[in-house]
Amino acid sequence: MNRSYSIGKRFVIAFLILTIFFLVNSDSATGEVESNPVPIHLNLKESATISPETSGDLERVAIEEKHSSYDSNPGAGTPASTRNKGDWKSMGTWESDAVIYDTSINNVMFNLWWVEDLNDEDYDAALDLQWTVYVDGTEIYQFTDEDENRECDEDQGASKDEPCEYVATPNNALSTSLTAGQKISVEVEMKAFQAIYIFYDNFSRDSGMKIVTNAVIFGNTGISGNSIYFEFIEAWPTNSQNAVDGNFITILIDGIELDNNQQPRGYPKVSKGGSYDMNGTQIESERVTWLNEDEYAKIDQSVISFSYSRKDTSTTTPVLINVADRLVSSASASEDEGLLGLPGFEFITVISALAFTGFIRRKV
Repeated sequence: MNRSYSIGKRFVIAFLILTIFFLVNSDSATGEVESNPVPIHLNLKESATISPETSGDLERVAIEEKHSSYDSNPGAGTPASTRNKGDWKSMGTWESDAVIYDTSINNVMFNLWWVEDLNDEDYDAALDLQWTVYVDGTEIYQFTDEDENRECDEDQGASKDEPCEYVATPNNALSTSLTAGQKISVEVEMKAFQAIYIFYDNFSRDSGMKIVTNAVIFGNTGISGNSIYFEFIEAWPTNSQNAVDGNFITILIDGIELDNNQQPRGYPKVSKGGSYDMNGTQIESERVTWLNEDEYAKIDQSVISFSYSRKDTSTTTPVLINVADRLVSSASASEDEGLLGLPGFEFITVISALAFTGFIRRKV
């Protein structure tokens, strides 16, 4: 009986030690996240797509397109130099990828970089714009913005190199939701007395629409020695390396924003993070890890600055996340060291457990 009791005791102790090992060795276990909507900007992009992603290549040239709708000499006896705006002319429809989890969309704002054709006859453009939003091809929202005074030419100091930015927030708010697998798209139409050029799909000509949404949700943060990481999940997956290369996602340590391009080689590191539960579905996160070289810095008080585009954009300001609010793991050892600063501490724990159970067995 004593032998059976001792064997049972041996296995209980070994189980407890191994449990502790797995607990301390998992810094990114599956967890739940709070779905707090934040503002993000959906960019009109090449290949008729729309996405939060902005190219991290700061030398990328914006796409340029020319559009016109006007009619000359619309009726008999009308002087040859007169025009009317004509009918609505579609400049394109841009569609997103399918969302990978249920996503809410609210509070839309539209923006467009444009300039009049300066080589055309000198008419006041009086540009009208119409924005139509679709979910899986079905119209759910339309905003028509007509303005007889909307111009963008030499009188405004404009050119192709210095276009104007149109920004409008509709009075009738958009409010909808997408279920996993659905796509959103936007069509942009124009009417004007003059031909215009539009520009989109680079970091400075970010035409598109801003929404308030849970399409990006912030996960856990963690500290290991002099490195610090941050995780997030996305309804529309993007290339996070672009946001890091463009200094769109950065970290502030002791109030100083670190330049990603000045980090040691291999940092910031973009990798896959932990999984998070979204309505019963496990979503794999993106993880960005920075290296802090100031041994006196209070990195647990750091702040993440999250954006998909340049920080000084007129449409969407960065979201700030306090590292301490989401901190799930913190160790004083470096990333390559074991727990408590001892390399291979977890392995030693397992060996100790086995040795201890063997000792009990010999004693019995």
